[in-house]
Amino acid sequence: MTPSTKILDERAAEWLEDPPEVPTLPSATGSERYTAVLFRAFLAALGIRLQRPTARISRSSLCWRARNGRVEHVTCEPFFCPSEEPPHHPLLVRVLVNKVAVGLISEVDAVAAAVARESGLIEEDDEPRRPPRWSLELAVLPGELLRVASYIADLVRASERDEDEGAVEPPMPAEVLVESEGLHGTRALYVWSERAWDYFADRVWMDEIVPSNSHFMALRGQRRSAQR
Repeated sequence: MTPSTKILDERAAEWLEDPPEVPTLPSATGSERYTAVLFRAFLAALGIRLQRPTARISRSSLCWRARNGRVEHVTCEPFFCPSEEPPHHPLLVRVLVNKVAVGLISEVDAVAAAVARESGLIEEDDEPRRPPRWSLELAVLPGELLRVASYIADLVRASERDEDEGAVEPPMPAEVLVESEGLHGTRALYVWSERAWDYFADRVWMDEIVPSNSHFMALRGQRRSAQR
């Protein structure tokens, strides 16, 4: 890491450790601007931590080339936001790697592969849309988001070394579930920071809103708590 990128990373870390308060309604535009700045800072930090070329897919997602020629991608989105019912929800951020919350992952893979090809990230003999080895669904509060950048970069490198991605420890106390899913045995990681989990774990209605949450909570015996 160069001195300039190190300074940028440290300044972003200071900002995200104590981010400004999320605007509440009726300032919906203020909330959107807040999340836009937050996601831009996170993606910039992730690009630094990956230490390889990346390409921006959208304002909240980017992609990179894995060593096996596959194009991998990350998306961040507001999971829960302050709202009228109730107005005091904290912002909860969801980060998805090599998966999507709704829709077909193959479609997202195709878009990421096209962006990577246009940006010169992949080579002629690459197979950018081959099945992913791993995926991640992670939920954190805004002040924890930048620390996730290093975690994702470590997961990428562990995958490329054929190591167990589930053995990589999150950068904060967290609830973790690791399982294999799908025809290709993709290793799927579900991670909730302890702070995010404590806020939402007792809300039964959460099962109805987010399908993966009911799955996550039902497999209590397979979860582990990561402490750091």
